[in-house]
Amino acid sequence: MDKDKKEIRNEMIKLRDAIPFENKKIKDDKIFNKLINNVDFKKANNYFLFVSFRSEIETKTIINYLIDRNKNVFVPKVVGNIMKLYLIKSLDDLEKGVMGIMEPRENLKELTNEKLDFILMPGLAFDNLGGRIGYGGGYYDKFLSSLDYLNTVPKIAIAYKFQVINSIPMKDYDIRVDNIITD
Repeated sequence: MDKDKKEIRNEMIKLRDAIPFENKKIKDDKIFNKLINNVDFKKANNYFLFVSFRSEIETKTIINYLIDRNKNVFVPKVVGNIMKLYLIKSLDDLEKGVMGIMEPRENLKELTNEKLDFILMPGLAFDNLGGRIGYGGGYYDKFLSSLDYLNTVPKIAIAYKFQVINSIPMKDYDIRVDNIITD
């Protein structure tokens, strides 16, 4: 792992963990409102969302918002060393998985032939060219590069303003985001 990426990861986790609860709620609400008014978000039907973990921007509100509007919400589960997506109809379809991250239960419908219309990208740091640093597992890059329609689906990140930095060290196989929505 790139030492630069590791340093950036550690710094961003510390900064994110240090946000007081009240401030975090205000920031998360601002991001939520910007996201639901995003043109690409509004016109999609099949969403790939992540379930927030620890001090990440809260995504359960986004998930409920979409489910309430009868949209298809697919969330990831790591199976072996690959990431698969499953359709959830409620937050009750989630259970604690690897590392305490909430993930879909086993018996749910896996994404097969459905085409995703919107991808919400997690990450610890981003740059204005769409560079992204995740947690270092490479699961998103591997999964997304398997989609033959990847270039036609919007990949939007949500982040706190401090998570957008000047430059992210990128490799050829790293998938860039198309847009970043911040507080």
